[in-house]
Amino acid sequence: MSVSSVTQNSTTDDSYSAVNQVSAADDLLSNFMTLLVAQMQNQDPTNPMDNNQLTSQLAQFQTAAGIEKLNSTVAMNTGVVFSMHQNNAVNWIGRTVLVEGDTVVTITEDENPELAFSINSDVEKVKVTFTDDQGNVYVGEIQDVKKGINTYTMDDVTNFQPAEPEGGPFTVTYSATTAGGDAPDIVGLKSAEVESVDIKSGVAVLHLNGLNGTVMLGEIYQVQ
Repeated sequence: MSVSSVTQNSTTDDSYSAVNQVSAADDLLSNFMTLLVAQMQNQDPTNPMDNNQLTSQLAQFQTAAGIEKLNSTVAMNTGVVFSMHQNNAVNWIGRTVLVEGDTVVTITEDENPELAFSINSDVEKVKVTFTDDQGNVYVGEIQDVKKGINTYTMDDVTNFQPAEPEGGPFTVTYSATTAGGDAPDIVGLKSAEVESVDIKSGVAVLHLNGLNGTVMLGEIYQVQ
């Protein structure tokens, strides 16, 4: 397997920005003190600055400095979070994940692949449909299905009509009905290995081996 390195787009810029904002906060304090000393040295001796004026200026500076400090803190925290994303992203490479999609399988005596789907309700049974390239359809059932992610093999599928599928490849789809007659949300899941990871705007984007396109972390149903 060719393992690509994690791609980053903005680490240098984020770090540079955070350092600049910290420096700006220090400069703000230095400039304020210089101006305040100069103002006191050059004030009218007959009309010196009173305590209320001094307190007001200090309060204004504290507000400005607080905002600048907040900006620099946010920038530095963003850099830390970005670095954490990078480190965590590396751990995804080489892992097998389940994502939404119709599975294509080949069924032989020597091959009994593990399949999976996700359903949002408990149901008595799920119908599993196997369709080959010629449009031939084989329908089986999985009994007593619980809400959530379900994995199974062909040994768990019963009551095939018109016959049990052999050979393939087959595209696998699912349907079900609740006790109340409603159709629950049911999603076919396929497994794929994470080949590489990009970090875009602080978000990890996963490239999966053998599948076109990319997925976000939030689109992954399970890590195997």
